Amino acid sequence: MKILRLSLLPILCFAAQLPLGNALLYAAETADPAEAAVIKDAAKEQARDREINASEDPSAKREVEIQKGASRWLDEPNDINLYGSARFRYRETDSDSGWSDGGSRAGVSLRYQAIPRYWLTFRYEAGFNLFTRVSDLLDPGASSGEGDNSDIFTRLLYVGLETPLLVATLGKNWSTYYKVAYFTDRFEGTGGSASGTYNAGTDGGPTGTGRADNVLQSRFYIDYLPDGWDIKPFNLNVQLQNNEPIPNTDYNYGTTAGFSAIIDTRNDFTVGIALNWADVPDDELGELASSGIDDDAVALLVGSRWLGQRWYTGLTVSRLVNQETTDENIYFDGSGVELYSQYQVNGPWWLVAGLNALVPDKGETQAGEYKVEYGIIGARYSIDGFTKMFYFNARLDNGRLADGTALGNTYTIGIRWDLGKKFNWRHY
Repeated sequence: MKILRLSLLPILCFAAQLPLGNALLYAAETADPAEAAVIKDAAKEQARDREINASEDPSAKREVEIQKGASRWLDEPNDINLYGSARFRYRETDSDSGWSDGGSRAGVSLRYQAIPRYWLTFRYEAGFNLFTRVSDLLDPGASSGEGDNSDIFTRLLYVGLETPLLVATLGKNWSTYYKVAYFTDRFEGTGGSASGTYNAGTDGGPTGTGRADNVLQSRFYIDYLPDGWDIKPFNLNVQLQNNEPIPNTDYNYGTTAGFSAIIDTRNDFTVGIALNWADVPDDELGELASSGIDDDAVALLVGSRWLGQRWYTGLTVSRLVNQETTDENIYFDGSGVELYSQYQVNGPWWLVAGLNALVPDKGETQAGEYKVEYGIIGARYSIDGFTKMFYFNARLDNGRLADGTALGNTYTIGIRWDLGKKFNWRHY
């Protein structure tokens, strides 16, 4: 009976137009206690898979699999994964409106088991700007995740080594900092403006907080805690860069280092801390003073998230030093906060809400009246979690440019449609 009940859930879900998680919860309410526990665990797993797909990092799902243990790795086949995501939106501001690209991309990844339990990996991902781009001046942060005005550009390009306890990569990859920043970087077409991830109008590549350029990364999974502890394997991430350009200047950073640590409980509550430091050589500080830079670039981020079958909430708090810039490309020190929440109202309908706020310190006179301060409220119709959906959001803006100009509201409707195909083979 248990097998029959579970096997019928996807069919009942489709017939009633309900997400699988809702069907699982309904089944749990009508089952005997032992069967209910199995069904509730399946519902939790479905909710976790849904939230993994919210991450911009395409390797996030694989990292969760590593946390679950590597005993099955020997039997896994090699694979090539082709994937793409079409993301288009219609946006209206006080001064402009029209269709634009919302982060469309296509990519390929490869995993090859060179020797037992040691995998060679490769990924290339290209971004596309297929529509007229909306002015970033009137809508700062809305397209900050792209950081490139080319019609086709490289989002990710790296090679790596994957083992049961360590993942090492070299190239252009999502940063260790983003491991915490993505707790709140989940709004479609906006957000990510107060964490320092996409700093100084870039994709975070040179400074190393977003899609880091020419970065060497190591990600460790530590599972030595006692069995009675309700904590998943500990995730520790480190990265290094060198001689990357300081955005909007003619100078380069010295050594850049990133670090993050994340702890997940089995009740789906997560806490994390991330630190990114970029050395500004002392002999360059005099020339950089006019840009607002007076020391090294430092970004500190503390965050948490909590999820359930029908809800998710994430919060991050940042401290940024010589990291972010005003609309006039002047660096400043400041503090920020981001909040993202979602709730499943009925069937495929979800409500989303949150805020982004970043305020320069009082002594940062070069920043003028600049501030990031907006709330977001919206809804989405999810055909398949975050991978296939229609959405609407209103960005209610109370921000200002450096000269005191107030920013108007932004209204967006859009679509995200992900596709993919995986090919497997064995060589022994």
